[in-house]
Amino acid sequence: MKFYRLPWVLCLSIIGTLFLGCTNDDNQPNMVSEVQMPNYTVIGQNFQSVFQFNYDGTLDEGDLFNLTTESNINREYLTLRQVSEVLTFFSFAAGSFSAVQRNYVTGESTFLNEFYTISSERSVTWGTNSENKLFLGYFSPEGSTNYGIRTINLATDEEIDLIVEYNVNDVFEPLYYANRLLITFLDQQSNYKLSVIDTDSNDLIRTFDFGKLVPSILINKEGDMIILSGNSTSNYELTLYDLQTLELIEEDFFSINRYFFAGPIQSEASLINEKLYYLNLYAQPSNIPFGPATYDFITKENRIIDMLSIVQQVQDEVGLDIELTAFDYNQKSNTFLMGYAKLVDAETLEGGIIIISEEGRLLKNTNLKFAPTRFIDN
Repeated sequence: MKFYRLPWVLCLSIIGTLFLGCTNDDNQPNMVSEVQMPNYTVIGQNFQSVFQFNYDGTLDEGDLFNLTTESNINREYLTLRQVSEVLTFFSFAAGSFSAVQRNYVTGESTFLNEFYTISSERSVTWGTNSENKLFLGYFSPEGSTNYGIRTINLATDEEIDLIVEYNVNDVFEPLYYANRLLITFLDQQSNYKLSVIDTDSNDLIRTFDFGKLVPSILINKEGDMIILSGNSTSNYELTLYDLQTLELIEEDFFSINRYFFAGPIQSEASLINEKLYYLNLYAQPSNIPFGPATYDFITKENRIIDMLSIVQQVQDEVGLDIELTAFDYNQKSNTFLMGYAKLVDAETLEGGIIIISEEGRLLKNTNLKFAPTRFIDN
């Protein structure tokens, strides 16, 4: 049985071996510019607890919540999903899956204890949810590669199974948005496919076949589906679909030196006003793994922010090495947000948030008592 963690969870699990040093520096006032600071919400953890931090850019202050003590969220949770204002933390213990749903605005929590117990009939590979349903991706029966979806209605406890494809080679993370469940997989011939499921009717309404091209999925602010399809080279086709009708709206071609994995890339890229804001990967060996970048579809300009220099500035100021852990582009303030971790000592993991202008200027560093792992879309 497998239940995959998201990349930021895996990143956090190895942080403790990567840092030396100690500091307790506060925010650096010399970094604040005339640019309006963004409002943001970030989730993260240290060696003891899971935290939520809400930052108000206008007031330049934030509120910290310990989700472990307030909502009983274990730091070993499997994965985190967001639907509107509700965050769902999936976990596994004693042979059963459970979840905690927390409204990150009101703080109200709901506990879904042992909603599914493992069996030889199904090998669960991921879980996600809508506002009132849970979805489990599974292989069935034991030892086979028939790919299905189990839907659990939280109001009625009704369970419905849907077979998506027989004999698949691999499956990837799901994406739920507005009564559509998007699942990407490799079929028996190693062709990439994307199936779209109507979660109201539990019907598979369309399967896209991309052949050997890798499809990466985004949902824009208008609720449309964006697919970036490419291979190991730097050439991509961008297709924009109405998510409800699946009608093609727009297509374009572009080239950037960046490989995107199959499935959702909401935490790695966003498309706003003919510009792609994305997470650039640095060639290894490099002192940092990634940093912000933009691609302009009108001018065809690809701009990579000098994250090496910014990280060095922050390290000089805090007095120890940092490890980048999270990324986001904040549209309202036109700024990049980068989370980082720092090991104060063998028992103390802390972190911070770096705010960077779209042009690449370091605007602010905020020190936190935990390592950020995911920015919440608000």
